[in-house]
Amino acid sequence: MNGSGRRMVTKAALLLVCYAFYAIFDLRGLIILIAVSLFSYASGRFIISSPGIQRKRIAAALFASALVGVLCFFKYVSSSLPVGISFYMLMAISFIIDCMRGEFEELPDVIDVLIFVSFFPTILSGPILKAKDFIPQINERKRLDNARLTRALWLIAIGLFMKLAMADRLSLAVDTVYAAPAAYSGATLFMTSVAYSLQLFFDFAGYSNIAIGAACFLGFDIPANFNLPYMATNPSEFWSRWHISLSSWLRDYVYIPLGGNRKGSVRTYMNIMLVMTVSGLWHGNTVNFLLWGIGHGIGQLIYRIVRGTRKDAPAKAVRILSMILNFLFVNFLWIPFRCPTLSDTWTVIRRIFTFAEGASYFYVYTFIFGFILLAVQFMGAKRHKGNDPLRPLPFDRLYARVIFCMLIIATAMFAYFGNGAFIYSQF
Repeated sequence: MNGSGRRMVTKAALLLVCYAFYAIFDLRGLIILIAVSLFSYASGRFIISSPGIQRKRIAAALFASALVGVLCFFKYVSSSLPVGISFYMLMAISFIIDCMRGEFEELPDVIDVLIFVSFFPTILSGPILKAKDFIPQINERKRLDNARLTRALWLIAIGLFMKLAMADRLSLAVDTVYAAPAAYSGATLFMTSVAYSLQLFFDFAGYSNIAIGAACFLGFDIPANFNLPYMATNPSEFWSRWHISLSSWLRDYVYIPLGGNRKGSVRTYMNIMLVMTVSGLWHGNTVNFLLWGIGHGIGQLIYRIVRGTRKDAPAKAVRILSMILNFLFVNFLWIPFRCPTLSDTWTVIRRIFTFAEGASYFYVYTFIFGFILLAVQFMGAKRHKGNDPLRPLPFDRLYARVIFCMLIIATAMFAYFGNGAFIYSQF
């Protein structure tokens, strides 16, 4: 068998693994996944073969709108939401738009598109892949050398610790208090809101690390999805550090096509509000998610207006204060994100700000994991210019092997297996 034949067999095997993995979680949804993948391929083929940029744009708009309509149907009308549809639908749309923009010299093979849309490490909760970045890697996968294996193992190990030992353990306190918020004191509700901010970060960043590590093992490079988001000093910086793949997707496929910041302040503000509203609606079909998205949009507008044209770096004390204030802003917006109803949201916020009396429940792991995150953030600020300092350690060093074994043991000791679902897989 020649090289081309071996490559085709390898790709076919990878595609079967992707579909088998998805079928474990949602066998009926597999039909929808395949249909969306074939539709996006057919759309891209039509667009690439169409003469004239205007016709390409019209076709891309129609095909992308059709996928948006399907997504809206399942999120707002259907009683059953296929697993991962919020993620792979955005990926399918990215393929259509990238074809319209001429990102591919020639139409990718259908099997490449099917692999891209259904790539199993990212199918449940992202990161959200872009066609122009991922599809070329399918035929140019990197070999699994020692450096790549080391990075993959560290990412997966760190991700498992964040998910099983940190996020799932914090869920005990969060689920208990949010189940009956009217029974707890304002102080307890505030600390539980902080616990949820930590839980959501450890859960989603943990999954992202596992997915990126698995992709690395398979020879694919996927950019980081989180970069210490709670170090952000303003709402705009937060979205450059949190769920980076969604932020960049919205920037490239919604914000910039709308004009971005190129058409004056008023148009820029309108674009920001529209993008953040879309983000809220993408996350869920309740008023709470809409409120959450609009709140982040308003926060970004206020920051831009207050900042004006200033570009000088703030003093260290001002930066620390800004970081605290921004965390509180983001933390309070996580309340409607977590609460099932608007009424529960109002109950939690009202009881926090009125210092209401009630039952107390201060979970020790909130303080422990919060301190760990602060330590990592301090290391990032001190040594890596505010970036995530967690780097793979070479296994040829004894200390690295010891630390890795300690991480595995700590995960096994502190893991909580009563809540295994990833939070973002529900969206």
